[in-house]
Amino acid sequence: MSLPTVTDYHDAVQAPERAFSDSELARGVLKTNALGLPAMAGGGLAVTYQVTAGPRRYAVRCFHREAPGLGARYAEISSALKTLPESYFVEFDYQPAGILVRGTRYPIVKMDWVEGDTLDLYLASNVRNAPRIAALRERFSRLEAHLRRHGIAHGDLQNLNVMVQNEELRLIDYDGMYVPGMATGRGSEVGHKAFQHPKRSTGDFGPEMDRFSFIVVDLSLDAVGRKPELHQRYNNGGESIIFRANDYADPQASPVFAELRAIPELKASADRLAAICGAPVSQTPTLEEFLAGQNIPAARPVQSARQAKAAPIGYIGPYPVLHGANYAAVEGAVGERVEIVGQITSVKEGVGRRGRGRGLPYVFINFGKWNEQSVKVTLWSEGLGQLSARPGEAWVGRWISVTGLVEPPYHGSFRGRPYSSVGVTVTSDGQIVQLSAAEAKFRLGAIGARGVETKAATSNKHLLTQLNTRAGKPARAATPGRTHSGSTSRPATSNQQLLATLKGPHTPAAPTPPAMSSGAPPQDPGSKHGWFWPVIAIGVIIFLISRCAG
Repeated sequence: MSLPTVTDYHDAVQAPERAFSDSELARGVLKTNALGLPAMAGGGLAVTYQVTAGPRRYAVRCFHREAPGLGARYAEISSALKTLPESYFVEFDYQPAGILVRGTRYPIVKMDWVEGDTLDLYLASNVRNAPRIAALRERFSRLEAHLRRHGIAHGDLQNLNVMVQNEELRLIDYDGMYVPGMATGRGSEVGHKAFQHPKRSTGDFGPEMDRFSFIVVDLSLDAVGRKPELHQRYNNGGESIIFRANDYADPQASPVFAELRAIPELKASADRLAAICGAPVSQTPTLEEFLAGQNIPAARPVQSARQAKAAPIGYIGPYPVLHGANYAAVEGAVGERVEIVGQITSVKEGVGRRGRGRGLPYVFINFGKWNEQSVKVTLWSEGLGQLSARPGEAWVGRWISVTGLVEPPYHGSFRGRPYSSVGVTVTSDGQIVQLSAAEAKFRLGAIGARGVETKAATSNKHLLTQLNTRAGKPARAATPGRTHSGSTSRPATSNQQLLATLKGPHTPAAPTPPAMSSGAPPQDPGSKHGWFWPVIAIGVIIFLISRCAG
C-alpha cells in the first residue's frame, strides 16, 4: 500500500470531521501553530498530531513510511500490554481505516496524550538535584526489571520516547516494540544512535534489544548525579544524556569515557561499557549483570596510534545530516527527523499580524536567500520563550546545527516572483547548537557516508533549479509526491494560501555575509561554480539570436 505524503496528511487533518472515522476524533479540535496550520511532531514511521476532544487529548499517529505487518504487530502489542499490572505504557487504539486522505482510507494509531516532560526536559530542570536524579535512576532500574520479566522490549528507549509524569516513567512510540510471540530478527528500525549499541541492526529485534540502552541510561544518570556539569557539556542539544554514537564507536578517543574513568567510583563501569561497545550485540549483559560485573565481554585491544590514524571515525549523528544550503535534500526529507548544518545568511524578526500569532514575536533563520529557495528555521513565540539566547542580526555568518522534523514546504510569491522555503520549527532550547567552522565541517562530512538514508532529491533537480533561477526564470519547487499546476505566483495548497494571508508583506532579507576563511566547511555541491550556468545560458541566447539574424 502506497502511503500518503506528510503534506497530504497536513491538508486532510485540517477538517477532522471529514478526515477521521473515529467519532471522538471527528468532533475534536486539532492543535495548530501560530499561523493556524497543523502542529506536527514525531518522526520515523509516522507523524503525530494532537487532537483535543472534550476533556481528553489524543496523539494521532499517521504513517508515511511502510512497515510490513503493522496492523498485526499493533494487535499483538495491545494484547500483551493489557495483561501488565504496571502502567508504564499508554492506552492506544490501532485503526486500520482511521483517516481519509484523497479518497482513500489509511491506518492511524490513536493514543492518550501524556502530560509531562520528555526525559531531556526533565533532566534539564533537575540535573543539579541529586536526590531526584538518584530516584530517577532507581525508577529506570525497576522499569528494566519489569520489561525483562515479561519478555518485552521497547526498541527505541531515548529522551523523546520517555515521559516523566508526576515523577513516574511512561513510554511512548511503540512502532519498534517486541512482545512475546513475535518473530525475532525482523525489526523495522534500530533506535536512536545515542542510546544504541554501535553494531545494532534490524536483525537484533527481540526481547534483549533494550539491554544496551538501559546500561547507558543507568551509567549516565549515575555520572550526572555525581557531576551535573557532564550533562551540560555532552547532552548534544538534548539528544543525549552524556553519550553520543561516536563515543561508542571509539571509547578510547571519547572525552566522555575519559571523564568517567577519572571518577574513581565510575572507572570500572566505564571500562565495562567500553568492552561491551567493542563486542557483538548478543554479548550485551543485563543491567543487573553489568552492575555486578558479570558476563562482561573481553575488552577489545587498544588500537595503536598508527592504526587509529589509518581509520578515522567520522561524525555519527543521531539523524541524517543535511546541508543547510541544499534545499532539494531538505525538501526530500519532509516528515523525517534530521540534523541541518548550515551557515546563517539572514535573520528576520517580526511580530504576527493575524491569527493566533497576532501581536506575538517570531524569528526566521535563513540558510539561503529567502525570496528564492531557502532552508528556514522557524521560531514562533512559544519556541522563543524556551531559548537561552535569542537569534538576531549578530547570528548572521555563524554556523549552527538544528535538529527537528522537516515540515512541508511553503511556496509563495513576492513582487511577482515565486519563492519557496522548507525547514524545521524550533520548540526547545536544545534544538539549536552553535558550531565552530571546524565542527561544522566535521559534521557535514557525514553527508557522503550517510546521504543514502534520506529521500533527498537528485542533484540534477538542484542544478536545474539553479539554472532556471539564475537565468531569470525562477522555478517553482514541487512538494514531494505531488504535482502543481496553474500560476506560479499563488500558493498551491490551502495551507500555503493561509500562510500567505497571515504573513503579510515581507521586508528584504539581510545581505549574505562574505565567505568564511579556508577553515570554513566546503559549500554544498549544488552551490559550486555559480558562474557556470549563467554563462552557458547567455551563450545559448547569443547563439540563437545570431542564427535568427542570419
